[in-house]
Amino acid sequence: PPPSGPPHQYPPMPQISGPPQPHHPYMYPPPPFGHPGAAHPPFPFQGGRDDMRAPDPRPREGPAGANLFIYHLPHDFTDADLASAFNPFGNVISAKVYVDRYTGESKGFGFVSYDSVISAESAIEQMNGFQIGNKRLKVQHKRVNNTPSGQSPTNVHE
Repeated sequence: PPPSGPPHQYPPMPQISGPPQPHHPYMYPPPPFGHPGAAHPPFPFQGGRDDMRAPDPRPREGPAGANLFIYHLPHDFTDADLASAFNPFGNVISAKVYVDRYTGESKGFGFVSYDSVISAESAIEQMNGFQIGNKRLKVQHKRVNNTPSGQSPTNVHE
């Protein structure tokens, strides 16, 4: 016998209740910018030239007094090595060995930032004069940079 009813019958749509659901990226049309489901503005760089600047290459800093400058690093020292060496004294939020942008070789200095001044003080006490290989580290507080950009950090610090 032939089937009864229309040939393409679908089950009824379930009723959805509750707060609106977040926008799925494949749904059309996308929600307006500013709507909770909108992931990003519809067009990049709407804010003008400031949006087109490169991200700040400087490492994250901690509170005043929690940022250290480290001299006389071995030339094979990496950011990870620096973080590992200074981690025993507190929570390291950034560790950066500066390298020559053309050769990729270490410049022999770096910065370590902690989340607390107490950690930084402890690191200075324990690591200033500490010998790694044939190098003795010099560890001190990072000075506030009031010089024009483009000058070497060695001109800014003692």
